[in-house]
Amino acid sequence: MKTENRSESRPIRVDELAAAKVNLFLSVGKRRADGYHEITSLMETVSLCDKLTFTADDSLLPEIKLSILGKYPVPKDPSNLVIRAAEAYFEATGARFGVSVSLEKNIPTEAGLGGGSADAAATLRALNRMSPRPLSSEELREIAASLGADVPFCLCGGTAICRGIGDLIEPVPDPAHRFYTVVMGQDRVSTAAAYRSHDEKNASDDAVSSPLPNDELLLLARGGATSLHNDFESVVFSDHPAIAEYKTRLLSLGATDALMSGSGAAVFGLFADPASASRAAAAFPDADAFAVETVGRYDF
Repeated sequence: MKTENRSESRPIRVDELAAAKVNLFLSVGKRRADGYHEITSLMETVSLCDKLTFTADDSLLPEIKLSILGKYPVPKDPSNLVIRAAEAYFEATGARFGVSVSLEKNIPTEAGLGGGSADAAATLRALNRMSPRPLSSEELREIAASLGADVPFCLCGGTAICRGIGDLIEPVPDPAHRFYTVVMGQDRVSTAAAYRSHDEKNASDDAVSSPLPNDELLLLARGGATSLHNDFESVVFSDHPAIAEYKTRLLSLGATDALMSGSGAAVFGLFADPASASRAAAAFPDADAFAVETVGRYDF
């Protein structure tokens, strides 16, 4: 992170990277009374990142000015998670200062890669560095949990076992370093629609998959032999055969395993080294393909 300081206590500019995530394992339980689903997931941040620059500008007080750059445009209205995260932060702290935010969107949308959640988490980290009354890490996690199921993990990053609605996070010590090819085609998948399809398919109690025990998730995180798994694949692949085809192509290109991330539509393959991942990415001229690798936890 690069900062330019107005004083030691309050930088006027903060640059943040918002890393995409992949799910190496994802099981989804039944829908709860509050509308959320209990999940068990092994998540990992990768080097495909949005870039955000936050500049304090008291002439904007108390407004947040958001500009969008990059390949994947998103709304600049209050539905944007950057704005929602900033408003939640200001409400929690009582601090108000004008801030201009430049967001370079490099993570595809509706991809299951957590781009919006990563942007929200980056906003919380940045504003906390800029605030005259910074919050504790635990207080930041509480705000993150109020913004969405993936935001608490994206606040921390690295490799972690996530349970509950995604808010119970167990960082994995010494995970394996992995190389990925991430592929995003033309299909888009609504997260809400994917959950509805999952619920319809798994209406009976015995249809819901069982989560892996902790020791097997830790084995997977550290590069062990446990296979990748995502409950959403069966419901998404039936409606989007092109997404299933990308997974097949990744395996044919030498991926040791491949999986759809989150509720889709991106898929990723695991490769032995960065050169192999780059060669695989070049084999998808019909899609957006990225050769990426594991990135570690954020300091916040």
